[in-house]
Amino acid sequence: MRGSNQKILLMMVLVVLATARGEETGGGFVTWANNYYLTWGHQALVINKTSELHLTLDHNSGSGFESQLIYGSGYFNVRIKAPQTKSTGVITSFYLISRSSRHDELCFQILGRNGSPYLLNTNMYLYGVGGKDQRFRLWFDPTKDYHSYSLLWNPNQLVFYVDDTPIRVYRKNPNVYYPSVQTMFLMGSVKNGSVIDPKQMTYVAKFQASKIEGCKTDFMGIDKCTDPSFWWNRKQLSSKEKKLYINARKMYLDYDYCSDRQRYPKVPQECGSYS
Repeated sequence: MRGSNQKILLMMVLVVLATARGEETGGGFVTWANNYYLTWGHQALVINKTSELHLTLDHNSGSGFESQLIYGSGYFNVRIKAPQTKSTGVITSFYLISRSSRHDELCFQILGRNGSPYLLNTNMYLYGVGGKDQRFRLWFDPTKDYHSYSLLWNPNQLVFYVDDTPIRVYRKNPNVYYPSVQTMFLMGSVKNGSVIDPKQMTYVAKFQASKIEGCKTDFMGIDKCTDPSFWWNRKQLSSKEKKLYINARKMYLDYDYCSDRQRYPKVPQECGSYS
């Protein structure tokens, strides 16, 4: 919720590069600014004032942030260094989420791990219905260095990227629901998903300033964000990206809900919308 008692503004700076649509877009290199606020948990610790944001998980609480800006489409890239932990319950997340009772959500979740490989879960909520998990074995240790986690969201497709590799692609299909009717906020968090080792407390998830290029709008103003003049609305996978995508699915896919007949005896309708 966005109550006044929760609006603890982060003391930061926003740099916006010029875009084709000026006032209708939020774009460019983003440093942590008062365009983000702490939604719950511990006061965020900003390092170097502009480049790093630390979120803390301890015995009492995790923590999370949310953007003040609302978006209707765009390309959202956040660099994350996950906490070093052997506890599988420590979950570091970055996601886009709408604000309605039947919300849309696009989510990255870096899962804690007792040994390699670390797992990255991706999930979607479509009009309030979740459980659409696709999980990947990461080909690097996400606790050792920063890596990019990006979401391309436009009226035609959703693409989840890890660094420059697309790992999940969901295309608009006229026969099923597609998340292009609700605006969304950008959020990040670190939380306790299950059982964690108290001896390892405190955990710190680090978020680094990165590229946020999106159509800034108001709560009900998604229609103006379908304009093809925005580069992200024209974006298609290049031939190189298609090869990376095929290889990533072949080499690193650990779980796909569309193939889980025990959980879903009937293939979910939207599974035909994946590339």
